[in-house]
Parts: sequence; structure tokens; C-alpha cells
Amino acid sequence: METLLQKFSAYQEVYTKGKYLSFANGPLKIKFSGKFFRFETFQDAFGSRLTDTLFEMVPNDFSGETDMVLTHEFDRNLKSDSFTLTVTEQKEVIIKTKNLRGFRYAAEALNLLFEKTTSGTACLLISIAHSVSFQVRGVIEGFYGLPWQHSDRLDVLRYLGNHRMNTYMYAPKDDVYQRKLWRTLYPEKALCQFEELIETAEKEMIDFYYMISPGNDIDYTQAEEVRVLTTKLQQLIDSGIRNFGLLLDDIDYLLKGNAKKKFASSASAHAYLVTQVDNFLKNELEDYCLVVCPTEYDNHQDSSYLEILSEKMPESIPLFWTGPSTLAARITTAEVETMAAAYKRPMIIWDNIPVNDYQKDYELLFLSPYENRSPLLGQEQFRVAGVVSNPMAQWELSKLTIHNMSQFLWDPTGYKTADSWKKTLNEYLPVEYVHSLKVFAQFNPNKYTREVLTFEQQKAIREKDVDFITGQLEQLVEASWKLSEVRDSAFQQAIGPWLKRVQEDFNYWQAILAGDADKVHSAQAKLADIPCRIGADLPAAFVQYWKLADLPAIIEKVE
Repeated sequence: METLLQKFSAYQEVYTKGKYLSFANGPLKIKFSGKFFRFETFQDAFGSRLTDTLFEMVPNDFSGETDMVLTHEFDRNLKSDSFTLTVTEQKEVIIKTKNLRGFRYAAEALNLLFEKTTSGTACLLISIAHSVSFQVRGVIEGFYGLPWQHSDRLDVLRYLGNHRMNTYMYAPKDDVYQRKLWRTLYPEKALCQFEELIETAEKEMIDFYYMISPGNDIDYTQAEEVRVLTTKLQQLIDSGIRNFGLLLDDIDYLLKGNAKKKFASSASAHAYLVTQVDNFLKNELEDYCLVVCPTEYDNHQDSSYLEILSEKMPESIPLFWTGPSTLAARITTAEVETMAAAYKRPMIIWDNIPVNDYQKDYELLFLSPYENRSPLLGQEQFRVAGVVSNPMAQWELSKLTIHNMSQFLWDPTGYKTADSWKKTLNEYLPVEYVHSLKVFAQFNPNKYTREVLTFEQQKAIREKDVDFITGQLEQLVEASWKLSEVRDSAFQQAIGPWLKRVQEDFNYWQAILAGDADKVHSAQAKLADIPCRIGADLPAAFVQYWKLADLPAIIEKVE
């Protein structure tokens, strides 16, 4: 029974005695009765995701014999993306949702109900209910540096869809048309790519947002400037985009020129621009979403700017918050409570995890669990509409933290970091590589959410326990060798430079221990030219701790 309950541990309410309905044949024929909307078919509900080989769906007007009936009903009292699923003794499966995406998640649970037996097929009698805490769950491509490739973004959308997330926000800081050249219309090639992204997003039931950043040089006083901005948005509306973001982050806080004469504060100017954009979208689109990133996006207390901005903006528009700092080490219940009182409107947490674009962080990989976030973020009084992760430039390796985060967002109060991280590692690579991935990740933690060196590593450095340090580095080398065997080109392209760095660090450590001056200098020169670093760089940490400025001192201290 414990194994059975573990199978359904992703859902909040699960009721079953472990009793099964038994069927002599297989695959089962299940008649679909669509009541979510008139004439709903199983193709409408399942899309192209009907892959289970233990049952076959047939339409409601099917005249042959069937084994079960699946009824899909609309329930307005449920939250979006939530569902209930019940299997009855009468061989009926009843699924209730408020939207079709909720049915997708229910269908994932449905696939877990059936077992192949020696005599046929069995279906578990069960009742499941799951209520989603966050209406926005996903990723914002909002980092500085080389943006993702188009193929990356397509993979992002599919990955989000397969991991119960529902939002992708396009906001690469170095897309010149998004920030520096915000006035310039996109060329045809870019529009074609947007259209493919939107088509994929719709297929995966992902809400696609386009974010624009005009704040560096827009003249808030000129109607023509607003017209240029809305013309740009119209181009994207014509490509099929309905959700937008206005980003006013990382811009000059002070007003200048005519704007200083017209507005008493930057908050007033920003609220004016937001209102103009919202009015435009309201006229052009019947259904749309607009989100805003304020200039003060990482406050840990109320401010005059936030008060004025929130008072003058339409109340329905959410504001971003990164937590109490740009790269938040934690987001506590008390901190979100403070900012909820300041915002007085829906809030979306722009979580800068696992992004690695600050200063020289691009040399590092951040491969840690999603942690130090209050399990109470989803409580209604805080009005947190959702959370979006800002990943690394290395999308493939960002999947580790994103996968982990998806479990938190699906059920924050039931989320257990250690158990979830184990699941993440087990699902990311085949079993023979999991231990090596775990070791490699331990040496490449997110330095903003956890200590880079473990207590044991710090102790070994303080006590000059070179045997322990050598053993640690040998484990890392062995793990890197094993990971180099993974047959996945995207994985190898992303992780390859860091796997090579591991060997060079080990060579450096061996040269230090051997007291070989030529090898030490050669290793130092090689390391200086390598554009990536291991987070838990034990040789460098050892040298730094003992303040070993030159080779003789290094050899003397170690000996």
C-alpha cells in the first residue's frame, strides 16, 4: 500500500483502499463523454497526448462494447489548472476541471491508474483532488548575455508543458529589439520564429508572454513615443501574442527634461506609461494579460515609489518582485507579507534562480535544488499570482533547478527539498549516471542559496587535511569522467567545458602536492585561460585560505 501511495504522492488528496476493477481483456476501451463544453471530443481533451497503451479512448457515439466510461465535467468552483478525479465501482471515471489544462494534469493521474495483469488489465478505485496554489508557474528568459537559441526556446516550452508549468516569458536582455532598439519593428525572420513559438506554446498549453523594456530612453511626455511603443506591440499582437510585460527594471531612477516637468516622480511617470499600454491592449484584445516590473523590484520594505505606482496603476495588473534582494538567498513568509502589504495587488515573483549572469557568475554553473522559499507563498492573503524562474544561459543544465521548482509550485506545502531533489536527479539521467550527477552538482552549488564549500570541506582546508581534499577531488574527477559518457549532445555541449575544468583543477592540486614548480606554473597558466570555474574550487580555496602567494610558500605549508 505504501508503494501505491508513493505513486500518487504528487497529489494533495488521495483516497483509496487499494481495490482494483479487473478486466479480462486489454487494452481497455473507454468511452469518452465530454460535458466540459458542448460536443467536446476526447481529441479536444487529450490533444496529441493520448499515449497510454493499456486503454483506448472511443467517442461517445461508439456503438460497440466498451469497458469503462470517462466523463469530463466543468466545475467553476475549482481553481484554474486544478482537478478532481474519481473512479467508481460502476466502471466510470469522472474528471472535473475548470480549464482544459487542468484536464491535462488529470490525464497524467489517469495514466497511473491502470496495471497490466496476467489475465488482463486492472484499474484502481480511487479519488484524487488537487488544487493549484499558483496560477503562474514557469520561466522568464530575462538574463543578460547571449540569449537562447530558437531551438532552446522550443525545448523550454515542451519541457514546461511536461512538468506541470504553464508560463513562458520572453525577455532576453540582449535581444536588441526588446530593449535597445525597442522602437524598431522585428524583421520577418524573427516574426516567423515567434509564430512557431506561439504555436508550440498553444500545443503545450503554455501562456506565452512578450516583455518589452523601453524605460532606458522613452520620453514619457511624448504621445508619439507611446504610439511607437504600441505599434511595436501591435506587430506582436498580429503574430498571435496576447500576453505582455512592461519592464522598467535596471533603468535610470531619476526623471530628466520634459518628464521632470510633467511628473512629480518616476513612479507617476511609470504608472502613466503602464496605463497607456493597458488602455491600448484593452482596445485591441478582448482577452489579454499585462504584467509590470517596477524599478524597485527587490525591496524588502515599503517605499514612496511603490505606494505611488500602485495607487495610480490599474489594480488588476500584477507587479514583479524578485524577493528581498535581486539574487534572493531566501524568501520568508514575513518578507512576502511585508511586500504584499506594500504592493496591494497581485504579485509575481521573478525568482533569479538559477541565473548566472551577475558579474563573473557566467563562469559558474548553479546546480542546486529550489530551496529557501516559504511553503506559504501560495496563501491567498499574499496575492502571489505565481513564480517564474530566471534560468542560466545554459538551458539544458537549468532543467535541474527548474524541474525541482516545478514540484514546489505544484504543491508548496507538500514540497520536501531532499526528496524532490532525489526525484529530479533520478528523472534527469539514466540510473547509472545519477550518483555522478549528484556529486558534480554538490561541487557546483548556487552560491546565493547555499554555502559553496561544505562544513567538512572548510574544516579540511583549515586543518590542512590534504588527504581529505584529495579524496574529494578524486570523487569529482571520477564523476566527471562518468558524465562525459552520457549520450546526449545538448547535455555534453552545456556541461563539457566544466568537465574539462575538473581535470585541470586536479592536475593543479597534484602539482602542488608534488612540489613541482614547473607543473604548478603550467597549471596556473592553463587555469587562467579557462573561461569556466568549478564552484567548490578546493585547490583555489586552500591557497586562498592559507594566503599562499608563491610556490615556495605553497609547498612549505602543505609539507
